[in-house]
Amino acid sequence: MAQDYDKIFKENIEEIILPLAEKLLNIKVEKLEKITQDLQHTIERKPDFLKKVVHKDSSKDYILHIEFQVADEPEMAYRMLEYYAMLLRSHDLDLKQAVFFIGNKKPQMITRFEKENLSFAYNLIDMQQVDYKQFVNSNKPEEVILAILADFGKEDTNKVIQTIIKQIKAITKPNLKQKKYVKQLEILSKLRGLQSEIINQIEIMALTYDLENDIRYQQGEKIGEEKKSITAIKNLIRLNLSHQQIADSLEVSLEFVEKVVKELSKK
Repeated sequence: MAQDYDKIFKENIEEIILPLAEKLLNIKVEKLEKITQDLQHTIERKPDFLKKVVHKDSSKDYILHIEFQVADEPEMAYRMLEYYAMLLRSHDLDLKQAVFFIGNKKPQMITRFEKENLSFAYNLIDMQQVDYKQFVNSNKPEEVILAILADFGKEDTNKVIQTIIKQIKAITKPNLKQKKYVKQLEILSKLRGLQSEIINQIEIMALTYDLENDIRYQQGEKIGEEKKSITAIKNLIRLNLSHQQIADSLEVSLEFVEKVVKELSKK
């Protein structure tokens, strides 16, 4: 189940990271660059997000490291320290680290500790404590769906869900992408025990997607049917049937049969 949530954040990471950094970490990013080192060869898990924040004044550059966490991991602080130590050694840059907790309970993981000659801390953002309005009015569907994980305050749950779905509908076209974001919303809603409410509101608001009405789908279907017809025409020609007989048999136009025959004769 956790893999479903991980997949959503991996797919949407580039679209949501800047809004999260700005709104919840008070970070204004000028430019991002990839980190060349692959930490997955030296640690158990690859970081969810890891990039260098570049400034005009290079002395201000630092590495931004973000994790999305469903489980309340007791040793999260040590894991973040491992990342910090390896990146510091490789790049000799400051790090800003944050964990966005998306689980359904209050996180108990420690965010700082002191040892002899060592003091370490990272930022922990509990999404349940963030006002959903921080996300719901965005023009990015990847950000809007995060509202389902946030704090609804004293507002009616179904009304908030309606607001989220209306915004997705307003900023996306009724196609496969819209369907993807609605599905992602439904998956994330499981973290808050709201899947049935999401499904009910989708049905009430008639936010459905008819694959057969999608233009790209229709184009694909047309191409597929034409390929099948061309193959059939090849086979029927071998039976010495007339062009009209072939057209009638396959329920295609005579012009189409003659066009295919002409193309085949060139080969």
